[in-house]
Amino acid sequence: MKATLIEITTRENLRRAQAQCSRHVSAIYFPFSIHTQLEDSFPESPVRVFVYPNISHPKMFFMFKDNEFIKPTLALAQVSGTSMNRLELIDLINEFRTRVFGAKRQPHLVIAEEHLIKMYGVAMRLSSSDWTNNDLRLSLFYMTESQKKLAMTTPLPNVPHGYYYDEIEPTEEAEIVNNTWKHAGAGDLEQTMAKLLRLPSSCVRFNGKPVAFEMIDPAGFFNNQYVFEDHRRKGLGNAVEMDLIHKTLSIGFSPFKTVAKDNKIVLDASIANKLWTMWSDEDGNAKTIVFQTWRCD
Repeated sequence: MKATLIEITTRENLRRAQAQCSRHVSAIYFPFSIHTQLEDSFPESPVRVFVYPNISHPKMFFMFKDNEFIKPTLALAQVSGTSMNRLELIDLINEFRTRVFGAKRQPHLVIAEEHLIKMYGVAMRLSSSDWTNNDLRLSLFYMTESQKKLAMTTPLPNVPHGYYYDEIEPTEEAEIVNNTWKHAGAGDLEQTMAKLLRLPSSCVRFNGKPVAFEMIDPAGFFNNQYVFEDHRRKGLGNAVEMDLIHKTLSIGFSPFKTVAKDNKIVLDASIANKLWTMWSDEDGNAKTIVFQTWRCD
């Protein structure tokens, strides 16, 4: 008998799922996403959440974001300490895809830990041979409770003379922000504008112009930290990140971010930063989160 997903539809059970996911780094993308659904705080990305085998004793969570401006986003998370049969997992992935896409062959993004992404790829290729994918491999950084407390008592860094903290103007400056993001594609300008309108962000200005910034994605992760070249090596990247950490904690959520495996400078700096913990296995090896984009040729 094939495994069956349960869709979580009531507010009470969404809150239960939110609380359960908050206890597991593996499900770190779920709590803030569920919050946006409960509060209707990011209507451009409505969320559906599924659980297996049930809400009381979950092993797997699945999430679907039917984004208005960009390709749909899927997220998979296995609860820490549980085990899954591979064939059972493939059945779950196929059921999940059928329930959110139906018969449509739709380009999409999948976010999951590496071992789940591998199983997703198996399921995709068993269904059809004309799907292709691109993978972005990342390390995940999060904050422990003690790091959160330390962050809240750590003042914002002083920025050099002439620079000052401010907010990005969403309608006028979204294009500036979006144009710096190397992964931007169709619809991302509108998505960036919505992020800046509805979610926390940070900015440092010089002569009235934004020269460093960072924002939060509707899944909760820190997104698109950027400092213009003429203003680098002044600590502005750290400044906007610290400002965003304060803003995220002040609304009751845990900061987290991903760093590309090949971005050695930022990776090393994040590992050395006392406010961040890199998600690792029991032997201290960094775990890998994959952002996998699928398209049908």
